[in-house]
Amino acid sequence: MTTLLIDSGNSRIKWWFHSEAQPVQSNTTPHAADLYQADWLNLLRADWQQQRQPSRCIISHVGQDQTLRALTQLIRDVFGATGITHLTAQPSFNGFQLNYNATSMGSDRYAQLLGAHQLNISGAYLVVSAGTAITVDGVLTGGQHVGGMILPSIDLMRRSLHQYTAKLPLNGGMPAPKQAPRATDDALATGALLAAVGAIHEFAARYMHGEDLTLILCGGGAAQIAPYIRSPMIQSIEPHVALCLYGLRSYIQH
Repeated sequence: MTTLLIDSGNSRIKWWFHSEAQPVQSNTTPHAADLYQADWLNLLRADWQQQRQPSRCIISHVGQDQTLRALTQLIRDVFGATGITHLTAQPSFNGFQLNYNATSMGSDRYAQLLGAHQLNISGAYLVVSAGTAITVDGVLTGGQHVGGMILPSIDLMRRSLHQYTAKLPLNGGMPAPKQAPRATDDALATGALLAAVGAIHEFAARYMHGEDLTLILCGGGAAQIAPYIRSPMIQSIEPHVALCLYGLRSYIQH
């Protein structure tokens, strides 16, 4: 049995044809397309037409409605009457207890939490997704979610300053972790990066009750953040590039 797993975000779409022969894992490098590409639908169509007919499809979608309509139509065009399930957050699932308003949690964030729960971390952990927005969620030993927060990504912080403040550049500069920046480009790069890192540190210190933590990191901006994590509470950092798709896999297995 093959299941088409789709992670449809604000800027990218990732997918995997999950089966016993080719199961998706949390560290799988998925197929992906950028939504800013004019031919993104054709890229998906070309790949999907080479795949085995899936028995079902499960989608996490948090982007624009028109994107979801286009995806749904493409599934129908290529695979006919394949059943489609849209993931929504649940207060409790397979031992994971969500401490959040389920109706307001994005399906990608929820899928990432389900994926992290399946990793069987032997202690408390943070799930940090560095996408268009950065989300931080805390989970105690045993699967009890404590809550989470949302902040702009590093790129979004830079874009906002560039858009609303005269003469501040959109790109350029280098983070300065050891010596205070002495040029505007470097000050912007450092400020955005350390704002994101500082938010993660603060979440751990304020809400995780002194626990030793594993940081589970996913999203396109993960590599920018990981080298600068310095919280003494965070004992290890684990990148999981397909955490959302892995969570979708866990959803269909229960």
